[in-house]
Amino acid sequence: MTTTTDSSTEKRPFNLSRWAIGHPSIARFLFGLIILAGALGLMRMGQKEDPDFTFRVMVVQAIWPGASIQDMEDQVVNKIERKLQETPHLDFVRSYTRAGSAIITLQVKGDTNAEEVKDAFYQVRKKVGDISNELPQGLLGPYFNDEFGDTFITLHSISGDGFTYPELKKFAIQARDMLLTTPGVEKAVIIGDQPEKIYIDVSSKALAERGLTIVDLQNAVKGQNAVDPAGSVDTGLRSVRISVEGDVTKAADIRELRLRSGSQVTRLGDIATVSSGLEDPYERKYRFNGHESVQVGVVMAKGFNVRDVGKDVEATYQRFEAGLPYGVSVDQISDQPEVVKDAVSEFMEALGEALLIVLAVSLLSIGWRSGLVIAIAIPLVLAATFAIMYEIGIDLQRISLGALIIALGLLVDDAMI
Repeated sequence: MTTTTDSSTEKRPFNLSRWAIGHPSIARFLFGLIILAGALGLMRMGQKEDPDFTFRVMVVQAIWPGASIQDMEDQVVNKIERKLQETPHLDFVRSYTRAGSAIITLQVKGDTNAEEVKDAFYQVRKKVGDISNELPQGLLGPYFNDEFGDTFITLHSISGDGFTYPELKKFAIQARDMLLTTPGVEKAVIIGDQPEKIYIDVSSKALAERGLTIVDLQNAVKGQNAVDPAGSVDTGLRSVRISVEGDVTKAADIRELRLRSGSQVTRLGDIATVSSGLEDPYERKYRFNGHESVQVGVVMAKGFNVRDVGKDVEATYQRFEAGLPYGVSVDQISDQPEVVKDAVSEFMEALGEALLIVLAVSLLSIGWRSGLVIAIAIPLVLAATFAIMYEIGIDLQRISLGALIIALGLLVDDAMI
């Protein structure tokens, strides 16, 4: 006995092409929706030169003026290293010690994700802070640095003939303050400013004649710059805290310091030469086009379009330059927005060339109707890609653009085949 089955009653697998042909109005609506979503995603998508990297290294620095290498090892480095061994996801700790200072490098494991890295670095700060009372008095720091991933989207030089470094630094501070109010700017960093120092030249003989030592001089200067609580005054309504602040910022203030030895009081200016000037020898100095300069770098916040932020930064600099005195010039050294603009333009040119090639080959081989359908597939797929990239937070940058160009080549081949 033979059993026949009606093929029309068999369950067929879902076929997207058949469904689109059977529902042309809905298909056209969905195509338009995808194109619109892709266009909006492309316009709102963050753009920058390089992707975000998670740096898994932190540097801890401690300075103890006058300490020997052995003292730094025993009193500072060993204590900090032992505490850092408790850091989660720790890979290794390495230290470099010299007289008066130490640098400790900590690295977490390579498979640690970004959130765990942040937590590990927080634990480093917390654990070192827990042993701060065990570290020697007079230690400067420890200082922590884990911001190795900052990239300047713009770098400008501020220079001028006849202007000193302190004057150029004031202009740079003004520019930085204006830039920090610009949308999309996370940081504005001043580079190349020369720190001002106050120099005290005094002979040991002059100190000894008055019963003083170099330690007495150091303590007097430190004490003058300290802020100490002096109690409080009860007004009946509230308690007002009183503090004594002796902030020394000028050489003239230092000259008026009084050094006490028993009943004898000595004015510092009577036994020492006090002068102010730039750090000598200087650690580093920047020049631009042959002129000494102070530079300002801008770090963009995450999720912003570097081209939009670049325009806002440029407008901020135009307002800043309008208030500068004659002779001060502002010059742009690096311009990441322009680099990103060129990269995106190159991709769009490649996309246009791909569409023309596919359309030309298709029209010549299979006719205009089928060729047009194939040509539409390329921008449609890319629009869907842009919409998904925007939704999951992938920016347009060097890596994603490279991947899109490779995918575009595959897409062109598939469309033609």
